[in-house]
Amino acid sequence: MHYFWNPAAMTRRCVAGVAERTLAAVFKKSGVAHAHAHRFRHTLATEILSKGGSDQDAADVLGNSPLIIRKHYAKWNVQRQDRIKSLMQTVHSGPFLAQSEEVVVTV
Repeated sequence: MHYFWNPAAMTRRCVAGVAERTLAAVFKKSGVAHAHAHRFRHTLATEILSKGGSDQDAADVLGNSPLIIRKHYAKWNVQRQDRIKSLMQTVHSGPFLAQSEEVVVTV
């Protein structure tokens, strides 16, 4: 039972207004300058990816496609670099070719 509102009578515009007012209060209380919903979506996507989540995981949470996640949210960070370095070490077990060969140039 709903005491203060009737979901059947609420329009999209009304729901959007409630969401906007709620978010405005949250942003004001957070103290984050120029806060808006998109800014926090980007932070959430970046955190998911940096903690080892896949493009698909972030897409599922944000309601996007993995392509959009890769295009807009998969920025370079230390965690991503560490994962790529680990992957490359697995692919090239042992020292990298460039590190193991000494090149002598004679003129």
